[in-house]
Formats: sequence, C-alpha cells, structure tokens
Amino acid sequence: MRGIIAALVLIVLLFFIVPLAIEGSTDECQALERHAVTNTASKMAGGNTNSTVFKAVNSVGQAAATGTIASTMMRENHPDVSSPISCTWYFWKSIF
Repeated sequence: MRGIIAALVLIVLLFFIVPLAIEGSTDECQALERHAVTNTASKMAGGNTNSTVFKAVNSVGQAAATGTIASTMMRENHPDVSSPISCTWYFWKSIF
C-alpha cells in the first residue's frame, strides 16, 4: 500500500515539476506561455529552430511570457480549478 501511495505522490510531483524544468520557469502558467511561444516560433520558421526568424520571434516571446495571459485565460475558462493545475494540464495536453 505504501508503494502505491509513493508512486502516486511521485506522479503528481512529476506532473507539476517537469513543465517547470523543461521551460526553465518558476510558474506553471509561465511555463505554458513559454511552451506556446516556442511552438509558435517554430511553426513560423517552418520548423527550423536555427533560423533567425525562430530566434527573433522566440526571443521576444520568451521575454514577454510572464504567465499573466495564461493565468487569466485559465481563471476565465476554468473558474472552479486553480490556475496552476489548469496551466499544467494544458501544458501536457499540448505535448501529447
């Protein structure tokens, strides 16, 4: 029984920690915004992450990604769920 509980705790921790680590963020909604910026910049550059278009768009977008927009959207669209949970869920949803 302890093993099952430990596994569940580990899964929950990883659910929240991995997005922060991947995006180098301290906030779940900021991690979601940074992920969205990177994906958008990549699409604009045709998937070439070494192009100047990608680097320029990604650089400006990353600087502007504070998490405020994602947090506000999550509060409006999912008022019964806390923003960190919603942002983390949508981060994972965008990956898979």
